[in-house]
Amino acid sequence: LAGAVAIISDQPIWDAASIATALPAHTWQINDDALGTSLDDSFLLGWALAHYSYTTYRDKPAPIRASIMVPSGSDSDRIMGLAKGTFLGRDMINMPPNKMNPSGLESTARDLAKTYKAKIAVITGDKLASGFPAIDCVGRAAECPPRLIDMRWGKSGPKITLIGKGITFDSGGLDLKPSKAMEMMKKDMGGSAIALGLANALMHANVPIQLRVLIPAAENAVSD
Repeated sequence: LAGAVAIISDQPIWDAASIATALPAHTWQINDDALGTSLDDSFLLGWALAHYSYTTYRDKPAPIRASIMVPSGSDSDRIMGLAKGTFLGRDMINMPPNKMNPSGLESTARDLAKTYKAKIAVITGDKLASGFPAIDCVGRAAECPPRLIDMRWGKSGPKITLIGKGITFDSGGLDLKPSKAMEMMKKDMGGSAIALGLANALMHANVPIQLRVLIPAAENAVSD
């Protein structure tokens, strides 16, 4: 990577992403002496993020990118946690809304909870209507019913709660939006994607906290 020194700036995360996609698909090693500087973990994170590709509904697999040897002393758990969390958030937002509906959002949260042995509870039906009427009101007309997802992880440390908006599609409800105004409304669950992605990063890095994630999930639509 010595020849890449000329393009390394004060934003190594973006430089690394560019380098990772430009180099041939081999395993590379950073030579600090040749670079004349020591690259921090943000460079490694940028390299990892360059490997993201959404291929869930594509026949061809993701392209093989250049890999890099992780230098000793790097916080690999933190780096991989941030990369995995970012990939999860991107996948959720990229997922079409007929798949990433409230049920799909719950499945994603349950998979994450299973991976890291977190506790998860989902409130639906009459309990949702009485305890959390705003969530129920937004989503009760849709074919896929609303729910509140409550995930908890960690037994010691500061108590941290993440709340992510999970409106998986916003058609406008009874006040139906024109088509151009709702084309990108599958991104209305971006808050939940960020919350679960960050939870993924924190749990993967085993950060000593008591984490709680709340996701109000609903589809603002009307059934047939």
